[in-house]
Amino acid sequence: QQRLTMKLFVHSLSVTVLSVLSVSTTAFTTPPRSSSVSSIISSRLFLADEINAYRKGLSQIHKSPEEVNDKQVGSSSSTSSTSSSSPQNENASSKTPRKLVDCVFKFGGSSLANAERIDHVANLIKDQIEQGYRPRAVVCSAMGKTTNNLLSAGEFALEGRVCVDAIRTLHVNTMDEFKLDEKDHTRQDVHELLEECEQMLTGVRMIQELSPKSLDQLVSYGERCSVRIMAARLNQLGVPALAFDAWDVGIQTDSNFGDAKLLPEYESAVQKAFDQRIDPNVVAVVTGFIGHDPNGKITTLGRGGSDLTATALGAALGLDEIQVWKDVDGILSTDPRVVPHAVALDQVSFEEASELAYFGAQVLHPIAMQPAMKYNVPVRVKNSYNPA
Repeated sequence: QQRLTMKLFVHSLSVTVLSVLSVSTTAFTTPPRSSSVSSIISSRLFLADEINAYRKGLSQIHKSPEEVNDKQVGSSSSTSSTSSSSPQNENASSKTPRKLVDCVFKFGGSSLANAERIDHVANLIKDQIEQGYRPRAVVCSAMGKTTNNLLSAGEFALEGRVCVDAIRTLHVNTMDEFKLDEKDHTRQDVHELLEECEQMLTGVRMIQELSPKSLDQLVSYGERCSVRIMAARLNQLGVPALAFDAWDVGIQTDSNFGDAKLLPEYESAVQKAFDQRIDPNVVAVVTGFIGHDPNGKITTLGRGGSDLTATALGAALGLDEIQVWKDVDGILSTDPRVVPHAVALDQVSFEEASELAYFGAQVLHPIAMQPAMKYNVPVRVKNSYNPA
């Protein structure tokens, strides 16, 4: 129908042009009558209107998008200026607030290996907040190889030697880099935790026993020191933060030391803790990997424990998404050690991620994804070494 209409328009336009041309030709040969003159004038006016309309249409078609946008912006500005004489009100009306994305961030040990990495992560968190993300919790693992060093310290204690020098040096040097004063509560807390760790190892040396329950308490010192330093650095950067042990925000487990499972009531405990104790605008820096059993004893969540802490918090709080920051560019299509040209996948289902983990992908453990699967909370895997 549009084509037929266009053909009719072109045909009528052609007829009009021909009629005007013929009249114009005869006008030079014989004088026209008065009726013919009026016909010529009206025909010429009609043709002029049609050509002007056509040219106007062409100018709109060939106009660049930037020119069109500029014109639209100009017209909207002029409209708003008539409604208000205050430039401040005009600017305020033109700005639309962006919805905050409530989320959980999780950072592993390699992302927190030393003072430089902790500073990088703290600034990364600050940048994410400025981009519209609101981390209700930041879950941290122990710094670098601290967990392995604690396990080695336990073995040395069984052999009769107590030594936490390497662990103490790492944390003290980090606090020195951030210029935390001797009277700062963070430095005092970390020193107390390291002293407690050393005393525990002395007990292991004396009784020559390191049970699964004692082992869980031993490795917990890494995460507990890490979150306190991270919270202190965030506060130095102007990001309000508080450090929490996982049991203080509701992470409750059974008594299967070394591979504990979350208890069903942890969800209500987490919700209560965040509703009553934690301001939404304060970043809760939470220990990953550890929890409390019903008797108040420290437990560990096994492989993927820190990721499980993050997904458990995100699911219980019903947040918009869970961000797991690793040292790799997301989930790859295959093992890059076998296939050098493996590519990062934009999106996979929880089932596909579980299958990839079963066949060797170590980015996310299937158990860690269970809380997110239960409430269908998206899990985003990002690279702390390459945030872009």
